[in-house]
Amino acid sequence: MFDFFGLFFIQRAFIIGSIIAVVGGLIGPFVFYRKMAFMGVGIAHGTFAGIALGILIGVSPLPVAIIFAIGLGIFIGFISKTGKISEDVSIGILFSFAMGLGIFLISISPGYHTDIMGYLFGDILAISNYDMYLAIIVLILVFLWYMIRSRQMKYMTFDEDFAKISGVPVGIDYYIFMALISLVIVIIVNFVGVILASSIIIAPAAASKLVVKRFSAMVILSMIFGEIAIFSGITFSYYLNISSGPSIVFFITFVFILSLIFNKIKRAFNKKRAYDLKNNTWQRNV
Repeated sequence: MFDFFGLFFIQRAFIIGSIIAVVGGLIGPFVFYRKMAFMGVGIAHGTFAGIALGILIGVSPLPVAIIFAIGLGIFIGFISKTGKISEDVSIGILFSFAMGLGIFLISISPGYHTDIMGYLFGDILAISNYDMYLAIIVLILVFLWYMIRSRQMKYMTFDEDFAKISGVPVGIDYYIFMALISLVIVIIVNFVGVILASSIIIAPAAASKLVVKRFSAMVILSMIFGEIAIFSGITFSYYLNISSGPSIVFFITFVFILSLIFNKIKRAFNKKRAYDLKNNTWQRNV
């Protein structure tokens, strides 16, 4: 059944998928608590504009997409900070423009581009060694950022005023965080496509929040949930001969639903336990 593990392009997909699960788990909880779930959607659409620009000028789309996405992410942060509005509002203003720009650039590009569907929904076969090396570099950058700045990011996320008083360079950390999100989204877009990229970051984090309370446990569980969904999605997409992107997102959503059911059962059990303890105490007092 698992003979496909011997295929090189599948091995490469699993490697990149594992990396995506790890970086998504490291960044996702911060995105979740900062209420920036819409960020993934906006940057993914901006990435499409960068890809389209690369196709138009006849160069490799991925480097152009990285530059475009990071620029868009920092610009969204700049608008949010200077305009005193939330990131979601800034994204809502810009992401439709970015997608429209991408479609326009594709339409004026010479020739017929059959690989556009791969960029929209992801394609394992489109992943190259270059993509894998780039994903490893992103993993190293995100891991170093988490090891060095995660404590400060927690202060910023839960109490920004306290972070400022404590001497945390809030502005610098904020823009670095926006740039990292953008970089991670570009890698994810290359794997599952523009339309589905945001779910890779936010869904595992949301699912883990339903199961655990501690932030560190949430990070670890987000990575585990991401790994399960990505490995399952790649396996099923291979045997069912379907695109890997929708298959992966299906399993991520399934993991979230299971976590939601678990949370409901746990809350019902805790409520019953509290009631039983209260009732037993009342009976002893009588």
